[in-house]
Amino acid sequence: MEGIISNSNLFNSIAIVATLIFGLFLIRKKVINSELWGATVTPLASIIGSGFLIVAPLLHSVFGKWAPMGIIVLLVLAYGIGRVIRFNILHAESLEFSSHPFNLRLEKLSQIVLGIAYAISVAFYISLFTSFISREFGIDNTQTMKWITTATLLSVMGVSWWRGTKGLERIELIAVTIKLAVIGGVLAALASFDIATQTHWFGHDPIKKLTFFEKMAMLAGMLMVTQGFETTRFMGEHYSKNIRIQASRNSQWIAIAIYILFIGLTCPIFLDFPIVELNETTISQSLGRAVSVLPLLLLGAAIASQLSAALADTIGAGGLLKEIIPSSLSINLYYMIVIGSAIFLIWSANVFEIINLASKGFAGFFFLQILVALNLIRQKLNGSKQFFSILGCLILEAALIFVIFFSIPAPHS
Repeated sequence: MEGIISNSNLFNSIAIVATLIFGLFLIRKKVINSELWGATVTPLASIIGSGFLIVAPLLHSVFGKWAPMGIIVLLVLAYGIGRVIRFNILHAESLEFSSHPFNLRLEKLSQIVLGIAYAISVAFYISLFTSFISREFGIDNTQTMKWITTATLLSVMGVSWWRGTKGLERIELIAVTIKLAVIGGVLAALASFDIATQTHWFGHDPIKKLTFFEKMAMLAGMLMVTQGFETTRFMGEHYSKNIRIQASRNSQWIAIAIYILFIGLTCPIFLDFPIVELNETTISQSLGRAVSVLPLLLLGAAIASQLSAALADTIGAGGLLKEIIPSSLSINLYYMIVIGSAIFLIWSANVFEIINLASKGFAGFFFLQILVALNLIRQKLNGSKQFFSILGCLILEAALIFVIFFSIPAPHS
C-alpha cells in the first residue's frame, strides 16, 4: 500500500489531464456540429446514464473475478436486441398499420410498457444522483435522502414544464461531453493504477456465496444498465432512418468499449479494496481509495448525466403517454403522472430494487418489439436469412422472459 500512496499524485494528475484531453477532443466543432454525433448523443446519454456509476460494483459484488464475463453476456444480449430495434426502424415505421392491425396493437402496447419503464428509470436516475450528492455532504439518513430525492424529482418536473423538448438535445450534448471526458480520465487513472500496483487481475470473490441460478437472476436484473439505444426508434422527426440506425449502432459500440474496459480495469481495485457491502455510492468509495480525485470527477459526472437522463426520460415518457391516451389536457399533466410514479417508487423501494423493476419494464418493451420484428421477418426475409433471424429472435425472447419473471436485485446493504 505504500507504493499506492506514493503514486497518488501521479494517478490524480493522469485522471485530470486525461479528462481535459478527452473534453477538448469532444468540444471540437467538427464533433459538436456532426449530425451523426448529435443523433448518437441521445441514446448514448441514456446508456451511460443508466449504467456507468452502478454497473461495476453490481457485477463485482455478484460475480467477483467473473465480472467481465457478466458484462459481456449483458452486452451481447443488448446488442442482439439493438439489431432488432434497428430492423424495426428500417421496416416497421414504413408500414401502413391499417393493413397490419396486429402490429399496430403491439406497437401501442410496447409504448405503454416503455412509458412505465421510463418512469421507473427516472426514479433510478434521481435516486442515484441524490445519493452521490447527499453522501458528499455527509447525509446518510435514508428518510432525509428520500425527501431530497422527492424535491429533486419535483424540480425535474418543473424544468420539463418550462423547457419541454426545447433545448433538451443541447443539454444532453453537454452532459455526454462531460461524462465521456470523465470516463476517459477514470479509465486512464485506473489503467495507470493497475500497471503501477501490478495487482492480480482476477483474484477477488463476490461479497456473498450465490448459486448459479441466483447469479443469472441478478445479472438479468441488471439489463437496465445497457438500455438507451431504443430511443432512436422515436427520433424520426429529427433524423432520417439511416442516421438513426447508425446512431443506435454507434452508441452501443461506444458503450461496449466503455463497459468492458471499465469492468476489466476495476478488477484489481476490488481485490485491493474489497466490497464489504453494496450501496449506491460503492464505486465512488472504492475508486477514491485508489485514486483520490476520482470521487470528485464521478460527482461531476453524476450531476451532468443523471439529471439530463432523468429530464429526457420524463419528457419521453410524458410524450408517449400523451400519444397513447390522447386528450385536450396539457402535456404537463402527463409529466405529473411520470414524476408522481417515480416519487411513489423511491418511497417504496431502494435503488437496487428500482434497477430490477426498470430491467423488467425494458425487457417487456423489447419483448413486444421482437414480436413486431418476427411478423416482419416472415414478410421481408427469405431462406436461411429468415430462419436464422427467427431463431435469433426466439433466443432473445427466451432471455427476456427470464428477465421479466426471474430477475432479482443484487444483494445490497
